[in-house]
Amino acid sequence: MSLKMKWIIALIIITLLLVIGWFCGTRLTVKKYEVSSAKVEKEIQLVQISDLHYSEFGNKNKKLLEKVTELNPDVIAITGDLFDRQGDSVPKSLIKKLTKIAPVYYSPGNHEYDIKGAYEDDYKPFLEDVGAINLEDKTATIDVRGQKFQLSGLRSSANLTYDYPYYEEGLAEIKMQQDPKYYQVLLSHMPDYFELYVDNGFDLTLSGHTHGGIVRIPFTNIGAIAPGPQRTILPKYVYGQHTKDGKTMIISAGLGAGSFHQKAFPRLGNPYEIVAVTIKPGTK
Repeated sequence: MSLKMKWIIALIIITLLLVIGWFCGTRLTVKKYEVSSAKVEKEIQLVQISDLHYSEFGNKNKKLLEKVTELNPDVIAITGDLFDRQGDSVPKSLIKKLTKIAPVYYSPGNHEYDIKGAYEDDYKPFLEDVGAINLEDKTATIDVRGQKFQLSGLRSSANLTYDYPYYEEGLAEIKMQQDPKYYQVLLSHMPDYFELYVDNGFDLTLSGHTHGGIVRIPFTNIGAIAPGPQRTILPKYVYGQHTKDGKTMIISAGLGAGSFHQKAFPRLGNPYEIVAVTIKPGTK
């Protein structure tokens, strides 16, 4: 076989891989997880929405809403980057409709802090008006069919170089509101500080921010890059389920590629996703 033919075959293979990766990165999927705890006596169904970045799936997000409805959630958790500089008509329309499906609890991401004025003056009051609960450094005790658990939301920051002390301040505010007898769920946009969340006793952390690593080897948790504090190739906390000392963190690949003003990278091998978590009773 000639060298020219080898190059042609190599280019065909690379092109096919890029096409397959692009196709995998344009689908809307549902990723399901199960966790268990002795603190839980009845199943709880959580649905997580993360990193919308002005994305739409179907007219006025019809496809997204249909998938969420089919999951029949007890609670819908939003883990940040619902709002960004691209505008607010898409996220506002979506959040109004999500509140008709199940109670919605929200924790901000770095993009909300990037538009701090609009977030404080417009989006926070909007969330309150439509009945979505903003858990920024707050804890809510939630009753699902007679069973209580606690859901908390941690601050974020537009400054992606912040380390532990900034987040420790938010966690200290949360701790004062918690009752350790309940199952503890944390909504934290940044997955980078999993060890800190474990040290603070959260049974389950739901995170986003990394967009699944942007470019991911299909059907694996291996993502290429992560914006923010990790700032490394093949970061540790970029996608999927992670466990430490009996605690769990789930990182959503999210629903967007990022803001256009960032000139966001296209997603390859990395489908858009809704996360569904079933919390099941466990043995003591």
